[in-house]
Amino acid sequence: MSRFLKLMSVLAIVALIAVPAFAEVQNVKVSGDIDSKAIYRNNYDLKQGPVTANTDNDKDTWFNTITRIQIDADLTDNVSTCVRLLNERDWNTEPAPGAGTSGETSIALDLANVKMKEMFYAPLTLTIGRQLLRFGSGLVVGDPDTNDASTNSAIAAVDLSARKSFDAIRATLDYNPLTVDIIMAKIDADTSSTSANVGTGGLRNDQDLYGINAAYKFDQYNSEAEAYVFLKNTRQGGANLETDKVYTYGLRGSLEPISKLVVDAEIAMQNGDYKTSTVSKDRSAWAGDVGAAYAIDYKWSPKVAARYSYRSGTKTGAAGNDDDTGDSKYKAWDTMFEDQTHGIIANQIFNGNNDGVDSNGHTLNVMAAAVPMQDLTLAVDYYYYKLAEEWESLVTTTRSLNSISQSVRKDDDLGQELDLSLAYDYTEDVKLGLTAGWFLPGKAFLKDNNEMASTIMADVKVSF
Repeated sequence: MSRFLKLMSVLAIVALIAVPAFAEVQNVKVSGDIDSKAIYRNNYDLKQGPVTANTDNDKDTWFNTITRIQIDADLTDNVSTCVRLLNERDWNTEPAPGAGTSGETSIALDLANVKMKEMFYAPLTLTIGRQLLRFGSGLVVGDPDTNDASTNSAIAAVDLSARKSFDAIRATLDYNPLTVDIIMAKIDADTSSTSANVGTGGLRNDQDLYGINAAYKFDQYNSEAEAYVFLKNTRQGGANLETDKVYTYGLRGSLEPISKLVVDAEIAMQNGDYKTSTVSKDRSAWAGDVGAAYAIDYKWSPKVAARYSYRSGTKTGAAGNDDDTGDSKYKAWDTMFEDQTHGIIANQIFNGNNDGVDSNGHTLNVMAAAVPMQDLTLAVDYYYYKLAEEWESLVTTTRSLNSISQSVRKDDDLGQELDLSLAYDYTEDVKLGLTAGWFLPGKAFLKDNNEMASTIMADVKVSF
């Protein structure tokens, strides 16, 4: 009996010692998803013909898988952490050991942040580290390298990358129904170009994002309003370390004036300094969105929507330069860190500043969707694209779009796209998808490269 009591005493002491080590973690949640896609793309260079080196990119078919694992932990009161690991890989592209990191099964740190609620002041929440930042419709801030590119992705379809995280500090003031966010994000910290001599005035290229976003929810008409100011500050390497600055000011709002009809609008303007190695101008650009969506009360739950988007453009000089010296201001809308998709094909082909969709263009979108049977959703999107400023002052010339040289003429008809999608909820955890799209180039393209581009994508995603 005495040995039993001694044993119990020892176990009690061990338990008392061990409890404080685990008491700090109140709750741990593990989640994630695995998303596998089969992708077919044809004529993304808008040219028809046999595949030859450096001229055509026809009929490509491949697979990729994006895997994410996230761990959320609640620590002491009002303190929590989030870590998410990410792998993006095209199938059968893993190189031999030591051959590099691109395209293999390496793991990236997608999220890593700590959140402290009621810090110093009851309404204040501070989030520090790698985190998601997305405001409003994603017109200005949503993806650090925009949603049609990925500087660090190992997959070929960079526009499908899941990398959306910013290295940032975010202060959130919650005065319900008013929420104010103040952010600072380091987009690019270039220390490699100065080796060990950081701080000596070497040639560096840093980029930072600063901003404040205020959102207010109203009781009437299920409405909300949002106002923001953001600054993208880019320090460019060069003899004078010229700094390119983009100030963006915007307003966004939405309301439901009648049941199941939602209307929204957003307008934003940009000013600041446009700087290159040879050009220095003032910025003067603006963007606008207006749309409406209506859910019809019918057994198939049909929904229709329409949206018009405008992004200002700048005139293109005779030499093909977008910073035409004949214009005193740079008027092309800077895509900043947008996270929007205006057509699954056009989103990839016209992915740069002044390229006609996210910048320098009018976009009209009409959409219809329905649920013809339980767990199955069908949707169709039609897009029409028109340039805000024609690319060239010459009769014919070339323009590089998504790193591919295109033969273009002085015309504002950019093209049109039709997208069809089918989504099926196989279970609560598994979703199946099938998407097809066709882009028909407009009169802005010459006949040697105005062939229709197309894509088909099958998708299986499981979440846990």
